[in-house]
Amino acid sequence: MALPRLSIIVTAYNIEPYIRESLDCVLAQTLRDIEIIVVDDGSSDGTPAIIREYAERDARIRPILFQTNTIGGVATAANAGIEAATGDFIGFADGDDLYDPTMFARLHEAAIAHSADLAMCDYQLLDARTGETRDPADAGRWRDYPAETALDLDEVTRREMLRFISVPWRKIYRRDLVERINLRFPVGDYFYEDNPFHWAAILGGRRIVLVPEKLCRHRVARVGQTMATVDSRLLRIFHHHDNIRDWLRLHGMDAEYGPDLLGWTANQLSWVSQRTEGPLQRELFDRLRPVIDQYDDQMLEDFGQRNGRGRTFRMLKALKAGDFADFDKAALSGRPAPSGTLPDNGRAARGNTVLARGLYHLRQSGLRETARMTARYVKDRTGLDLPRHRSWQRLGRNPQAVTNEDLMAALTILQKDIRLLRADMMRMGRDLPAAPERGGGDDRQD
Repeated sequence: MALPRLSIIVTAYNIEPYIRESLDCVLAQTLRDIEIIVVDDGSSDGTPAIIREYAERDARIRPILFQTNTIGGVATAANAGIEAATGDFIGFADGDDLYDPTMFARLHEAAIAHSADLAMCDYQLLDARTGETRDPADAGRWRDYPAETALDLDEVTRREMLRFISVPWRKIYRRDLVERINLRFPVGDYFYEDNPFHWAAILGGRRIVLVPEKLCRHRVARVGQTMATVDSRLLRIFHHHDNIRDWLRLHGMDAEYGPDLLGWTANQLSWVSQRTEGPLQRELFDRLRPVIDQYDDQMLEDFGQRNGRGRTFRMLKALKAGDFADFDKAALSGRPAPSGTLPDNGRAARGNTVLARGLYHLRQSGLRETARMTARYVKDRTGLDLPRHRSWQRLGRNPQAVTNEDLMAALTILQKDIRLLRADMMRMGRDLPAAPERGGGDDRQD
């Protein structure tokens, strides 16, 4: 029996409301010569039963059902799928996302036509609450590739490809590449495992083909999703600095791509620091100090020369100097990361205060949604129970009578109190002892 042309690895965990629609999309692919390996990471809801049901209906589906949830999460599940795959190419699908029926056919045809190790398409974000779609942060990068484009991966094009968002479910990978560089997701108690996977694939591949079509919709803002996390787990992304660094060292690329790894770290710092305050800000500082200590002063200065000496650069300098007060001041400034060759994933500068965020969301989302998001934002970052706060009490007992002006007045009072709270936190932070230094190659499982 001939091996399938493509193995599609579908990962799943507690996504009972979404997995049927996702599997229907995969089964409807116009590329028929496929195997579908569905790996469930010990779901506690009805997800495994749905997977079994679909496997009984279509022989192309091969279920792998873990009995318990693994510490490696999606990495363990995806790696199990890679081990089981038999196709000439390997693709991935999140079990809650939606896929155009032609997606895998388009990627496979492009990879074959251009003898590419990887093929990648564009995608959209799908809001699980509203059903609305929007472009991801790297949408602007596709303007350079208006038509199907094959690129030999050299020093220049690799750096350009590393700047695309790292997600694997819009790509397919030639089996020869996967086996040649032992391409696997790092397993540990952390998130965002696709970052080191992306680095290894781009630096280990020889040719990539870009398909500038929006062929999948990635669901965001659903309950339980990694990207919605706003607590200390968010900092686990920085474990991947050492994962990527170790891979570079293993392949003799650390000197060549060390500045790019610093740029990647700066991008993550810029993004994460907009979501951390108080004790979590101190934890971010302590987590990154040993990471930034791996770079000498000249590398930091070179980064500043390339990208400007704005908010992110000041945070890097404060980390290098071990100055938490300067770090916290820079982080709270609310300005975006400097523009240049390593931008902050295209995020707009709209300020980082409650008042600025409230004004932005009033324009974009309306009164009720702004109130809801403000309550969640303040609770996550300060611990304040907003309905009990004096700013919210002034809105009265009849939410139907509240106007935009009432909400903005409440946000102004709230912002004043948060500033006082931040000042207290900064004073306490200066008195806290630093956490034990971490960040070496042996602490990735912490």
